[in-house]
Amino acid sequence: MRRSFVLLIILSLFAGCNKYMEFPAEGEIPQSKFYQNADDAKQAMVSMYGLLRSYAVFGGTNYLILSEFTSDNVIKGSVAGDGEWALAYSRFQFTADEGLNGSLWGGRYSGINLSNQIITNVPEVAMDQSTKDRFIAEAKFFRAFHYFYLVRGFGGVPIVDRVPVGAEAGVRKSVDETWDFIEKDLNEAIPGLPDAVPAAELGRATKWAAKFLLAKAYLYREKWTECKALTDEIIASNKYSLYPDFYKLFRPEQEFCSESIFEVLCSNIGDDWGLSSCQYSQIQGVRNQFDAWGWGAPSDNLAAAFDAAGDVIRKKATILYRGDVTPDGDLIEGSVEMPGVSVPRYSGKAYVPSRFPITLAYYGSDQNIRIMRYAEALLMNAEAAVHTGGDAATPLNKVRARAGLPPISSPTIQQVWNERRLELACEQDRFWDLVRTKQAATVLAGQGFKVGKHELYPIPPDEVNLSQGTIYQNPGW
Repeated sequence: MRRSFVLLIILSLFAGCNKYMEFPAEGEIPQSKFYQNADDAKQAMVSMYGLLRSYAVFGGTNYLILSEFTSDNVIKGSVAGDGEWALAYSRFQFTADEGLNGSLWGGRYSGINLSNQIITNVPEVAMDQSTKDRFIAEAKFFRAFHYFYLVRGFGGVPIVDRVPVGAEAGVRKSVDETWDFIEKDLNEAIPGLPDAVPAAELGRATKWAAKFLLAKAYLYREKWTECKALTDEIIASNKYSLYPDFYKLFRPEQEFCSESIFEVLCSNIGDDWGLSSCQYSQIQGVRNQFDAWGWGAPSDNLAAAFDAAGDVIRKKATILYRGDVTPDGDLIEGSVEMPGVSVPRYSGKAYVPSRFPITLAYYGSDQNIRIMRYAEALLMNAEAAVHTGGDAATPLNKVRARAGLPPISSPTIQQVWNERRLELACEQDRFWDLVRTKQAATVLAGQGFKVGKHELYPIPPDEVNLSQGTIYQNPGW
């Protein structure tokens, strides 16, 4: 059933790409002959989803490196000589004009542009009102979604909220103004999003995905009462539950399972490389075995954290060592040597068993990218409860029980943070968590992290220079 939505994405991206994937630069009027009818609006909506799996958003190196390589969870991996430039991120030696920060900036503003096209133009299209309202709500959800990644990466950023873009959109907003805009978009999106979607539409946003993202925004802003209330609502809905097997949770059969709140839909479409373009799994997969790069290898530090917690289940699912045999029967071979570790290893969460054949597409093109899991909603609830004096033990211990760990009767904030690390390891959240919780100065000191500089990435210098002073650079860059 999921294939129908994938194919709709494909048709929109390629058959109609001249209409909205090659959108005009910010500040120019969009093509006047589009948005004439409901089919145009539908293509625009699907294009908004299709961008998510692109190299510039979730399917490439900027997402992986800027969220995990700069943390203590992973190292570059691969082999000596391959992508040596990426070492600069683990060592905080990158410069302002490195390409990844520009890719993060450009990819997310591309997504914002697609959302703005819908929000601006769809209201004038003659079509079913309920469908129109849903498209606009989805667009506001994704606009907030992309700004969420921008504000974490750069702090306050310019707010572009419509097309054509006005001159004021080039003015950098404060951090609080950016967060306020995110909250506003999500609160406006929630009423127009469905409570659930049918099987044929799996991958589309629901109101629960918007509530999850809003709760996470509250988490970052330390609005503990609001975060607790919203995650209480997610838990009380009984729409989600922890999938019982942590290893199987990340296999293709469990996409859109009971734990899934939002995933980026990816699919291998026949033998066509161009249609199966997501490289998320290929970048991290076992090198020299699964046609993959072997980047983003789990670190010794992460392995030691699992061992210190007695966390056998999540460690085995998260770290694939050379010589391991997976529950799917694959012997992990890979490279004989890997810089920085004694035994080469790979991300178990990005692993796709060999029973899923690789044709002409990338390895793992059929593997969805998990973005929002119920486990994280429980952990956000526990963290907010510590701050508000509520029950942090119950949600925390649900997560621990699946991992085969004993309960904690009165968890401290550090114990909640530790649990987040082990549960969400290699899911591209660790660096942001360390900065958010003010642990980065201590945890990342040995990697070269400098307080007052490395909490934020540099805004692309070209954006600063072209703005003529309306976009200023982050401190230290």
